Amino acid sequence: MSITPIPRPGPALLWRVDLDTPPADTGCLSQAERERAGRFVFARDRERFVAAHVALRQLLSSHTGIAASELEFVQGEAGKPSLIRPAGLQFNLSHSKSVALIAIGTAGAEIGVDVEVLRSMPDADAMAASYFTEAEQRALAALPPARRERAFLACWTRKEACLKAIGLGLGVDTRSFEAGVDERDREVRIPVCGDTADLSVSTFDGGEGVVCAIARRLRAGTRASRPTHESEFCA
Repeated sequence: MSITPIPRPGPALLWRVDLDTPPADTGCLSQAERERAGRFVFARDRERFVAAHVALRQLLSSHTGIAASELEFVQGEAGKPSLIRPAGLQFNLSHSKSVALIAIGTAGAEIGVDVEVLRSMPDADAMAASYFTEAEQRALAALPPARRERAFLACWTRKEACLKAIGLGLGVDTRSFEAGVDERDREVRIPVCGDTADLSVSTFDGGEGVVCAIARRLRAGTRASRPTHESEFCA
């Protein structure tokens, strides 16, 4: 398992993790993490899960000064984990195939990250129809075929990072907000039960063969006068 810092100014420290090299010691994992790992059918998936969670514990330990095995986590209503102590420290983990991305916040704001390994996406148009706004679908279709797969993954990671930042995951309809198929920094407003969550989202260079995004919550937002999309997530 190799952990490589990603130098980038912003609201978080970032690392890329190679998951196909097993960690030397897995003793820091909790019983719950071991049980989750044991539920994977394929050994490779189980080993990658273990490597990602060992790396997360090691990095959080270095940041907090708490032994990796003594870190305790709780999960929010939609499954987003947080540390019991120190309370309020923001972090996030994402993984795709053999690569993980870990972020530890430096500004106190809620953060979310997502990584996807670049790959052939023969079903990109069908997936875009299910998960992207009409404007995003048109922008994707207008691109040359050679650029379309990366653009799809850029938009996908941006949406995922935003939803992970607010702790709701795919409980929010991804068609209810614009994240963009380009890779420009932008502000995003997500409708949630008549309220809105405002975030900034960026695509960044996470190294060869991947597309990465990070989102940071800016403010809770204001009360919306009516729902923006029928399938808004309500906890």
